[in-house]
Amino acid sequence: MRRLLLPLMLICAAGLLTACASPWVHPDYPKRKQAEFHLDKDATDCNIVASEEFPLSKNKQLPVFEKCMQDKGWTKRERGDGMSFGD
Repeated sequence: MRRLLLPLMLICAAGLLTACASPWVHPDYPKRKQAEFHLDKDATDCNIVASEEFPLSKNKQLPVFEKCMQDKGWTKRERGDGMSFGD
């Protein structure tokens, strides 16, 4: 059951990241669909890395997740300056 629960939680978390206006922007993905695809993929990858490193601590996972996203070229914007979805 646990093996199934973690991937489902990660998929849901990644979906939530892309469903809302995202605070993450990437200069290489100016178009909405391209940005959504890469954000979903990169956020899922970074969630996995963070949860494997600190499986029981969301507080410790967040900095690992953010560093991973930055390493992939994403920049975290201040609230209200999120991803623009204009094609």
